[in-house]
Amino acid sequence: MKSLIKVVLLALVLLVVSLAAGCGKTGGREVVAMVNGENIYSDELAEIVEEVKTAYEEYGMDFGGEEGAALLESLRRDILEQMIDNRLMIQEGKKLGSLNAEQVQEIMEPFKAQFTSEKEYRDFLAQLRLSEEEAAYILKLQDTVTSEVPVASEEEVRSYYEDNKEMMTNPERLQVRHILFFVDEGDKGYPVQHTEAEARKLAEDVIAELKQGRDFAELAREKSEDSGTRAQGGLYTFAEGEAVEAFAQAAHALKDGEFTTTPVKTEYGFHVIKREKLIPAGVQPFEEVRQQLTEQLTTEAKSAHFSSFMMEAKSKADIVNYLAEDGGNSSKG
Repeated sequence: MKSLIKVVLLALVLLVVSLAAGCGKTGGREVVAMVNGENIYSDELAEIVEEVKTAYEEYGMDFGGEEGAALLESLRRDILEQMIDNRLMIQEGKKLGSLNAEQVQEIMEPFKAQFTSEKEYRDFLAQLRLSEEEAAYILKLQDTVTSEVPVASEEEVRSYYEDNKEMMTNPERLQVRHILFFVDEGDKGYPVQHTEAEARKLAEDVIAELKQGRDFAELAREKSEDSGTRAQGGLYTFAEGEAVEAFAQAAHALKDGEFTTTPVKTEYGFHVIKREKLIPAGVQPFEEVRQQLTEQLTTEAKSAHFSSFMMEAKSKADIVNYLAEDGGNSSKG
């Protein structure tokens, strides 16, 4: 799923007056493509075009000149191809059976859990131009198509490790534990809302308990609002540049075994941090990366299998792309 948004966000597309050239028309709306009889309209494409163009202009990108216009037009065509693929995935997902509201939520829940807030999740779907129901059909399709792809074997994982040891080298990292209380007065979409004063007081209360001898990991599992580290007792390991500056500075200022005696404020809220140890740079042992590599190789195998499935589905689909290089049909893929 997330690969889809990368295509949309990284593409640079030009909104030109000639957008309608070569397009069909339905009920006054210009059609830029059809997928098994379903229309994709020029205004749908134009909306994405304008958002992407504006975003990149804010980073100083200039769309002027003939060369820029040609590149942007090419990428605009790529965006439409991705929209076609997206529509086809939804159609293929619906062939597996209808989903009711409860089933949609059941499918989306694990995916939704990857986001830090409801707002981030909703914004992601909005960028994809997908409803929850449409996203659920895509996820159902992916899960069904890849369900028989086996987990990467021990032999495959070890072979990959031996062939790519240079990629297994870690920079120096600092391992800490932390307890977080969010600061959110209803404007950030965090899972828990506190005023700044409330969050600071909660952090100060934790520090008081630590001074009385409470176990840090136990308190983190009990009270931290960071769902990503709470189950591990607040355990978090980071290299230079991977943590927000205030957090990193406070952690590095500690000695092993020490914790912060005043709350540390970051953009997320207030943290209490305990330094565990400094991990020197070096090649990670196989056992340390076995699970991660197993998941990586399995995911890659599933992705390749799903791509093959979609290529076949696209070859059989009735697709018309009015913006294709030939300016006409690209029926049957």
